Amino acid sequence: MHTLRLRSVTPHCTLGLALCLMLVVGPAWAQQGAPGGREAGGTAYYTFARPGQNTIEVLVLGGGRSGVYEIGENIDLGKLMALAGGGGGGGDATVTVHLYRREGGERTRILEERLDAFAERPQYPPLQDGDVVRLETSEGWGWREVLQITTAVTSLTFTVLRIFDVGR
Repeated sequence: MHTLRLRSVTPHCTLGLALCLMLVVGPAWAQQGAPGGREAGGTAYYTFARPGQNTIEVLVLGGGRSGVYEIGENIDLGKLMALAGGGGGGGDATVTVHLYRREGGERTRILEERLDAFAERPQYPPLQDGDVVRLETSEGWGWREVLQITTAVTSLTFTVLRIFDVGR
């Protein structure tokens, strides 16, 4: 029967908790990017219009630069995609463009198309004030993701083994 020494558990638990917290919070801090444009209550606000030009506001979610875009009313969805960073995919990522519009009191999806097919369109849909564009990115598993997960699991395993003095 294995007995647990209580006086050695407390320092190990504290160290293990700190290491686990670093494993969980560290990658999230590393992925944060600096927002562009102005910030209004945590939301980036971008203006792309000439002085005196009629404008509309469109919300972009996902992709390179999420936020509220105040754009000239002559800008179509293709130009907005270029302004917003073009989907922010890369590598093996598949980006799908969704365009939502308020019609009859409800928000309905009027477009759902993969970005690669969207780029080949001869004409892009016009935008209206209050439209919402959502860019959905789905990525495959590459060697970097497998390595990150393997490293995290190994580190966590060694931390737990060290905390409870397994094998001593």
